[in-house]
Amino acid sequence: MDRKLIYINIILIPLLITVYILEYYVINYPLPLRLRYVIEESRLEYLAVILGITALVSYLISSLDIKKLSFGSKFLRIFPLINFIVFIFFIYLSVDGWIEKQNELSKIENSYIRQAKKDIRNDKVILGYAGGLSLSPPQQHQNKIDSIHKKYGICYKNRGCISDPMDIKAQEKYTKIVIPYLEKRNGKGWENRMQKEINGLKNIP
Repeated sequence: MDRKLIYINIILIPLLITVYILEYYVINYPLPLRLRYVIEESRLEYLAVILGITALVSYLISSLDIKKLSFGSKFLRIFPLINFIVFIFFIYLSVDGWIEKQNELSKIENSYIRQAKKDIRNDKVILGYAGGLSLSPPQQHQNKIDSIHKKYGICYKNRGCISDPMDIKAQEKYTKIVIPYLEKRNGKGWENRMQKEINGLKNIP
């Protein structure tokens, strides 16, 4: 019987570690799923503290006179029971957090979907890019570049260096809608043609 309880304890600890890391990932969704990075950032030392507390509580309860069992037998029963409660709590946090994140993402995605449809009607698709401070070309040159962009029905917008991962994820909906429209409007290979026109400006005094 004690051997089975030992096996249960051995199995439960890795499960706790897994669901703890999962809960961290859910809280930070849509964090890229790089396992090593997620493990390092999840701060497993906090889980070690939690397990230390559950072990202490189990020790104190096992010290009580319960069914005249030995201390070891009581501890092997109580420790996994308390850890299972912690396990269920982590699962609850993960599921609740996932639902909350999906609802938040859905709201942002719907906003981008409406914006995409509006931009298509206005024949002015806004394509964002991440970038910091950069040297802008002379205003006359920039006006010519903007004119070429307008010809192809687009406008580029600098969204800055720091972007919200949730917002970046939601922008994918916008891109999926506007890219087929731009291909239909401008024909295949329109980006290369547009870039050639912009590059040609360098030869114009």
